[in-house]
Amino acid sequence: LLALRILFSPMLWFDTKYVKMLEQWFRQYFSVSYAVSFASGRGALTAVLKSMGIKENDEVILQAFTCVAVPNAITAIGAKPVYADIDKTFTINVSDMEGKVSVKTKAIIVQHTFGIAANMRKIRTFAKKHNFFLIEDCAHTIGGVYEGKKLGTLSDAAIFSFGRDKAFSSVFGGMAITKNDTLGKKIRYFQKLQPNASIFWTIQQLFHPIAFFFILPLYNTFSLGKILLVVLQKLRFLSFPVMAQEKEGESIPLFMKRLPNALALLSISQLRRLDKFNKRRVEISKVYKDSFGGFNANIPLLRFPMLVEKRDELIGFLLDRGIYVGKWYAEIIDPKGTNLKKIGYQRGSCPNAEKLAQHIVNLPTYPTMTVTDAKRVVAIIKQYGYF
Repeated sequence: LLALRILFSPMLWFDTKYVKMLEQWFRQYFSVSYAVSFASGRGALTAVLKSMGIKENDEVILQAFTCVAVPNAITAIGAKPVYADIDKTFTINVSDMEGKVSVKTKAIIVQHTFGIAANMRKIRTFAKKHNFFLIEDCAHTIGGVYEGKKLGTLSDAAIFSFGRDKAFSSVFGGMAITKNDTLGKKIRYFQKLQPNASIFWTIQQLFHPIAFFFILPLYNTFSLGKILLVVLQKLRFLSFPVMAQEKEGESIPLFMKRLPNALALLSISQLRRLDKFNKRRVEISKVYKDSFGGFNANIPLLRFPMLVEKRDELIGFLLDRGIYVGKWYAEIIDPKGTNLKKIGYQRGSCPNAEKLAQHIVNLPTYPTMTVTDAKRVVAIIKQYGYF
């Protein structure tokens, strides 16, 4: 409804009031000096890397088992992504990082996968020992904590994503935060150099929640919803979450542009309900953990990860019963079809990440679910035969 109202209120497209309000919200919530918005999380990450002085031929360590948008932000400035393996928490393995360091290494990107906090105590010690910049990738979390401190405040800078499948969404959008004045001024300067996103692109994003109001209820009704989605994307009424060029290791200048005021308003509407959203995610995660074991049920997980032997068989079984589950990340660098050579990943270099990518299933934790919904998911999975 809000997207529909904004769509028919063109004056909101050109104002910057809500962009400023959104940046102020981040500054206050995380107690940081700078919060700088962009059209995407990958744009925010590119700005952070650039502002840290990382340049051509420098190396940045990141985990395998991630989205292609992360290494693309590194290659966008001419630097080289260096992949470290993950551990059983789906976050970067500190021991493996040690073997990936070179004289060219300048920074580490730490991803809190699904909202599961990486081992920041060890990682911070490691970064300090080598004098590396430390960046938190909080695309999967907002409101998560580690040893009593908010994720996003344990590094030199952090980035957040407001993508369509993130902890809160304005379809596209991102934010960079930092307590460092010098770094913050450089990120702000980088933002000022970027043009505004086009009106057409903004309208595309506003149309997304409106279209999905009709697509989702029809998704499993003779595939009508899926057909409608494909048609709307082909007609360019809807944008793609990852563009074809990105799979080939290319960065998209569009995603480094400024965040439109209209999308900032959508974000603010979501963030006003953040505590409620996170509480519901915790409740749902607890249902899954009590049934299947796994991760701390007291953290708001973006998706609840499980490892299964016959993933596609289970997903098909659930789909037949009207339950859609995800498989982040079914590819070592997602999405499917990513050209691993172009983004510098060599198969076999991160064996644990590659193994987990073959067996991962994510159970839904979205805020409009109820505990009853989660229990139904559990019951059907047990019906399949998973215990």
